[in-house]
Amino acid sequence: MTRRDAILAVLNREFVEKPPVSVRIELWYADAVSKNALPQEIRGLNREAVEDYLGFCRAVRHRTHPQLRFKNVEIKESQEKEEVVEEYLFRGKTLIRRTHQPDGIMVPYIVKYPLEAEEDYELLLSEMEEAYLDFDTAGFDELDGRTGDAGLPVLILHSCPAHLVMLQWSGYEHFFLHLSDFPDKVETLIHRIEEVYRRGLWPAACSSQAKLVFHGNHFSTQMTPPPIFEKYFLPYFEEFNKLMHGHRKKAMWHADAEMGGLMGQVLEAGFDVADCLATTPLVPQGIEEYFDAWKGRIVCWGGLPSIIFDPTFPIEKYKRYVDHLVEVTRSRNDFIFGASDQVMPGAEWERLLYLAEATGTLK
Repeated sequence: MTRRDAILAVLNREFVEKPPVSVRIELWYADAVSKNALPQEIRGLNREAVEDYLGFCRAVRHRTHPQLRFKNVEIKESQEKEEVVEEYLFRGKTLIRRTHQPDGIMVPYIVKYPLEAEEDYELLLSEMEEAYLDFDTAGFDELDGRTGDAGLPVLILHSCPAHLVMLQWSGYEHFFLHLSDFPDKVETLIHRIEEVYRRGLWPAACSSQAKLVFHGNHFSTQMTPPPIFEKYFLPYFEEFNKLMHGHRKKAMWHADAEMGGLMGQVLEAGFDVADCLATTPLVPQGIEEYFDAWKGRIVCWGGLPSIIFDPTFPIEKYKRYVDHLVEVTRSRNDFIFGASDQVMPGAEWERLLYLAEATGTLK
């Protein structure tokens, strides 16, 4: 059985002799290369060859980066010191997003969001009739062919409309205030963006060769609590995931946050796979709690918190953690070994080797 076939078997809940291992090492690898710190035994190998050396399934993702665009709105982008400034030039008014990204930071973060007041929502809504998504799935098929039997590429569509508003347009800290002060405007904007996704993103996902589609980021009990999820996330994902199933695709969301209060909701939404699934000590839940909650209906792809690969996490405790995970997942058809979220810079190579040995992937 090839590495690709092993992943597909788990996604289809078929029997596999042992769960596949697909651990994202790109950040660790890039950092090690930049510092000329790759271990001697893999020096000179590219990242894909390192995955092959360990026997891990190729961790391959095609990101589409959907961006909301407007036909009658000019967008200007500029750099101010350590910030990227995006200006959306509407008729008579400008909405501004400022993103802080100093040198050396892995994940830039927004410090000013475009939607700050009710009139900002009204302005955005006035342009939604001709809004569209700027994204590209064209490179996926080539990536899929290049990957071959080494792994299963994932088509990443990123956040759903409600989460897009939270993460890119209002910010978490303002979203709930806006929802309290002028809920009709917030809800109307979410529904209008959903229409844009249905006519743009959904058909592209259906027509792609992807067998696994990633749509949904960082659901959490705190930031997308059950009442919010049930009203603004659940109906959208029920429809989207049903559509994917009708096109013989599996639906995945990014699950590296604390979501103990949303166990039933993601099941109801029709998801097939929990990507980068976070477990203790990152969150309170251990892998057994997910197994108990989902009864094999959702594939748990994760179980290895990034912190346990770090030298600050005791090595003996690391080995016990891995050994326990190997034991409780033996002969399961709803589990893939993965990191939540990635093996980070500074992680110990010896720990990756131990994981490969313990899971039986090392040649």
